[in-house]
Amino acid sequence: MDLKQKYIKDSGYDVYDEYLEALNEIDFGLSLNISKHIDENVIYTPVNNFISQILGGVVKYEGECVYFALEIIRTQGSFLMLSDLKTITSDEYLDLINLNCYIKNEKGI
Repeated sequence: MDLKQKYIKDSGYDVYDEYLEALNEIDFGLSLNISKHIDENVIYTPVNNFISQILGGVVKYEGECVYFALEIIRTQGSFLMLSDLKTITSDEYLDLINLNCYIKNEKGI
């Protein structure tokens, strides 16, 4: 029996294997929350053909705030690429906020 491919919404970004591996290394519920957070919020980064960019983010998981850093690559004429993900401390997240390098959350935590 052949299965048909399900429709996947056009999200405007693509992912690297390192990003998917990073999601697999953390708790499934947490990775789902982070993925949903990235999906629901607009990520604007200017085109830069030479370096990747780091954005901080925060999600609430099991009553606690979990901070993460998302590595993004955006080159001329391509989709936004999610290349890596790491959990970080609150101090590191605050440093990213001070640099204006964070995912602006439309709905709050």
